[in-house]
Amino acid sequence: MTRNLFLLMFLLVGCYNDSVIPKPNAFLYKEFEKPTYKIYKSNCGYSFQNNDSSTISSDECNLKINNKKLKSTIFITYIKIDNNLNLIESDFNEKMNENSKNAFFVKSSEYVSEENNIFAKYFSFSGDTPSNTHFFLTDSVSFYFSGSLFFDSKPHYDSLIPSINYMNQDIRKLIQSFSWN
Repeated sequence: MTRNLFLLMFLLVGCYNDSVIPKPNAFLYKEFEKPTYKIYKSNCGYSFQNNDSSTISSDECNLKINNKKLKSTIFITYIKIDNNLNLIESDFNEKMNENSKNAFFVKSSEYVSEENNIFAKYFSFSGDTPSNTHFFLTDSVSFYFSGSLFFDSKPHYDSLIPSINYMNQDIRKLIQSFSWN
């Protein structure tokens, strides 16, 4: 009997496993309001629809579209083409290659509106990249309009996905509503 009791105590004490399981990192889930858009008209000869919750600041023809709630900024550069489209595209591609070093997937899409003379290309990066979206619009003769999306935080792609998707909707709206005045 004592031997059975001893064996039972040995099994109960010997099999006790108090392993510590670390708590996984949690990220804040953001709920987004449905966007409303208003037309932004530049003095530089272009216009587009912009999310009402974003603010636009301009430096001559270049813009910063800031969304304070998401702590994001779209930096936009406006360039007049002077027989240097190949050089401008080369510079854009160099920035793309530099940005895509940490990306594990790059998705691109095109938008063409021949009646409005708009040719656009949009790039979305999956991964911990400095910028998750790059795009450009051009009339292929006179003007080149390019932009990049940045967040005011260290790149954590998994936690930024909802914000990236929300901002990419705004960028698509900008591209599809763009007009040379």
